[in-house]
Amino acid sequence: MKIDVRSPFPFEALPRIWLWGATFRAKVADDFAPQTLEEFMFKAAEGWERLKTWAIYADEELGGWIAFEKITPWLGTAHLLLKPEHQARGIAVRACKIAIAEMFATGVGKLSFYPLAGNLAIGSLLINLGAKREGTLVGQTLVSGKPTDIWLYGLNREDFSAICNSSSDRGSVEHRRQPAIGQTKDHDVDVDPHLLARDAGVDVAVGKLQ
Repeated sequence: MKIDVRSPFPFEALPRIWLWGATFRAKVADDFAPQTLEEFMFKAAEGWERLKTWAIYADEELGGWIAFEKITPWLGTAHLLLKPEHQARGIAVRACKIAIAEMFATGVGKLSFYPLAGNLAIGSLLINLGAKREGTLVGQTLVSGKPTDIWLYGLNREDFSAICNSSSDRGSVEHRRQPAIGQTKDHDVDVDPHLLARDAGVDVAVGKLQ
């Protein structure tokens, strides 16, 4: 399978992100996530200029979205979502390696990620990318009205480089840029619509895209 990671993600394809998350949104989203496509699109448009995005293609089929926001000159955060048909096909880790390399190329030295506590799938993906679990934010958000913890993961540039340098799959992925449109042992996981990260202390992370 040819995996192609292109920047930016086509803006007009944003409704697909909402549809891709439909199968597991109720299980992993907190109470502050958008509840309708209209709300999702409003928040997406509101924060679009703050993001660097990538589209993931598998054999030329659009099937994934990655977004990055620089929080400070040193710290950034990121999101990922794959359509259900593209999960468990060896795509997520390889695509993330390409995008995260570009995130670190912006000058940040660390990426922080904030999945809901208990989301072992996201944790597994992050560990595969070289991240470490750094702690727990107790009662940080609400899920079905109940205070819920958030896990904190951190990925340093040096640890990520070590993972990439030891990887044997680097030649299997293509990386191309495309013009902005409308402004368009690896394993995969079920990635939630809050994606890879959350902004600590706030339920919305990258550009308020949940």
